[in-house]
Amino acid sequence: MGFMPFKRASAPVGVDSPSDPIDQHPSDTASTAHSKWRPNRAIIFGLLIAILLLVVGCSTGKQSTWDPVGPVAEKQLELFNVLLWVMVGVFVAVEGLMLYTIIRFRKRPGVEPSRIHGNLPLEITWTIIPTILVLGLGIWSVITLFEIDQPPNEDTNVIEVNVTGHQWWFEFEYTDAGGGKRITTANELRIPVDRSVKLNLYSDDVIHSFWVPKLAGKLDMVPTRRNEMWFKADSTKIDTLPATFYGQCAELCGVSHALMRFRVKVLSEADYASWVDNYGPPQPLTEIAEAGKNTFTINCSLCHTINGPDDPVASKSKLDSFMAGGAVTAVPAPNLTDLRTRQTIGAGLADLNAETLRAWINNPSDLKTVNHMSGRAFIYQDGDVTLSDEEVGGLIAYLLQLQ
Repeated sequence: MGFMPFKRASAPVGVDSPSDPIDQHPSDTASTAHSKWRPNRAIIFGLLIAILLLVVGCSTGKQSTWDPVGPVAEKQLELFNVLLWVMVGVFVAVEGLMLYTIIRFRKRPGVEPSRIHGNLPLEITWTIIPTILVLGLGIWSVITLFEIDQPPNEDTNVIEVNVTGHQWWFEFEYTDAGGGKRITTANELRIPVDRSVKLNLYSDDVIHSFWVPKLAGKLDMVPTRRNEMWFKADSTKIDTLPATFYGQCAELCGVSHALMRFRVKVLSEADYASWVDNYGPPQPLTEIAEAGKNTFTINCSLCHTINGPDDPVASKSKLDSFMAGGAVTAVPAPNLTDLRTRQTIGAGLADLNAETLRAWINNPSDLKTVNHMSGRAFIYQDGDVTLSDEEVGGLIAYLLQLQ
């Protein structure tokens, strides 16, 4: 009995059965249903998100890959665009054919579908076409990778820079910036326009990733390993000089990873040569800056260099001390010889001026929550900086005179 089909009991006389059709004209029903239809909120939300992503994706902002200014980034964008649109074409063709098949051969009352057991020509076709596409795109990708692997042979005056990633800042060492002069600087890479720059990428602690979207794609910086890349700023794609392009670490490298930024400043040949010539010990100091120099020597010179390129032996000693750990030890720190010529402090976090420099010296953690300066320098071991306002003022005057 329990397995018998359920049958609704008859309604009492004079009472309409719920299953009886309502006495209503069909057109009235359709009209009512139509008037009550509203667009699904999920559909509207999805369309808005799609429009937003489209607008954001077409951005040509400070770190957009859609606006290359050099041959490496341009080649990479060209490869990406071809791969993208071929994939879009394949997707549209396959999905379109699938939708057509679903609609054309949908189930119909009284129609028995024909039975097939394969179609050899069709199966050969849809095997050969993807194979040709994959091989063609793959071969072209490999050729492009070889083309951008090294600077062109005709570029003979290549600048070579050793780039080292630290937690959480970048160090740039020019082995020969010009005339045999060696330069060490930090967080701002200066290059002449229309000259190839070869970068040797290193890391002193964890894995970082070097990325300047408008000049070249990202490449990892791995401890104990050297990776190489190059780029060139093309004058035909830059409106005015000097021009600044923005980069950052693109590999999660610790708590302050998002605050590890840098800039590439493209200069004319004359301006670049002037910067190279003027790099060195500071110019004659004012009286207050002279006092600041003494403050720097006593409190900051254990980690920072201000009189030229870093000494390799001293740099290795700082790294060994850092790796050994300890509360107050020498650690790798930015070279400040050319600090006055830079635009920012704190690895690109704030504009360089007396006000921001004072805030950075008084409490580095306000600008960069986790940093080795406030954690290792002995002037911060009691929490607040132990320097007086007068000492901080003298230190600022000295640092802003460094050429």
